[in-house]
Amino acid sequence: MSNLKSKQYYEDQYDRRTVEICRGLLSEEVDIEKYRKEAKGKDIEESEMIRALVVTKNLHIYYTKGDRYVHREETIKRWIQSDEARDRLLEEAEPPEDITCHTCGRLMFVSSKHLNIGMNDDDTVLFFYDCPLDHLPRRAFFNTGEEFQHKTPTCPKCHSELKEVRQKETEKIVIEQTCSSCDYTNIEDFDFGSKPEEVEDPHFAKDRQEFCLSEKDGQEYIRSTEQIMRMGHLFDEIKEKEKNKDLYDAVAKLKKLKILELEEYLVPLLEKAGYIKLQFKEPDVTKDVFLPFIVYEQKSDREGRASTYELECLLRKALKETNWRLVTDGVSYRLGMLEGRLHGYDREEDLLKLVSKKK
Repeated sequence: MSNLKSKQYYEDQYDRRTVEICRGLLSEEVDIEKYRKEAKGKDIEESEMIRALVVTKNLHIYYTKGDRYVHREETIKRWIQSDEARDRLLEEAEPPEDITCHTCGRLMFVSSKHLNIGMNDDDTVLFFYDCPLDHLPRRAFFNTGEEFQHKTPTCPKCHSELKEVRQKETEKIVIEQTCSSCDYTNIEDFDFGSKPEEVEDPHFAKDRQEFCLSEKDGQEYIRSTEQIMRMGHLFDEIKEKEKNKDLYDAVAKLKKLKILELEEYLVPLLEKAGYIKLQFKEPDVTKDVFLPFIVYEQKSDREGRASTYELECLLRKALKETNWRLVTDGVSYRLGMLEGRLHGYDREEDLLKLVSKKK
């Protein structure tokens, strides 16, 4: 028997659960006395309180319906994939070989197989083996190779072992249990042919229409909740900016220089200090922007460490109120040529960190 059903079956199952949940929420009684005590002394009229409770309850149901709609297709798809996988497992599982009868030692044959549904999708297939001479006991093995061990039942009265007699009919197994130590007996019928009658729910169609959102209403719910989330993010952003107003003000005051503007800004300052012919190399642009540069020493009496130190001090001071910084490895010097890298900041979060470090 296939585990996979029609898509309509899964849709009905999901919607029945949605109806059950919403019916439960609708039938919940509000504890008026509890809210009367909470509202006592707060100058709240009882009619207003009840109205607010009703609105809250209706909102709870509305968002539950919406949430069920959002996850409906994904859940149904997962159910279908799970049952498809179980059918493949039942079809493709290989029975363990060389299983022998405990009575006569002959090889037993597979008489039937059944899907054994485990926890966390840990499903297995259970194979039943019969002796060609109908000797008992029958044996059963999982497709993993592990033998199924039948637990001996005990008497609920005296806890002695029960003796079981099984009678197999066409689509039915009758198990009679008797206790040799007391008068306990028990008979159980397992009918594999008949299915339990489903009790018809006369109000399901009406409630399904009320609690299971249509495509149009479901999409409207998604749009409205996304809008509420955007408004919530905007409100959080406004609060965060108010809390860190001094940092945002500091970012606003920075000179946000582009590369050409940076060159125009630095050249006069460098030439005045005796550093000439500023050249920018190809920028290294990844998440951040790093700009290599070369400049030449004009003063003949300044070289080596003195030249690099004065240039580093000049650049750090000049860039202090801009969105650029000299990288931490500083400047190198060879034969009057000085090389270094500048780090440019353009994203707001990076500029906030920059002014935060400054503070």
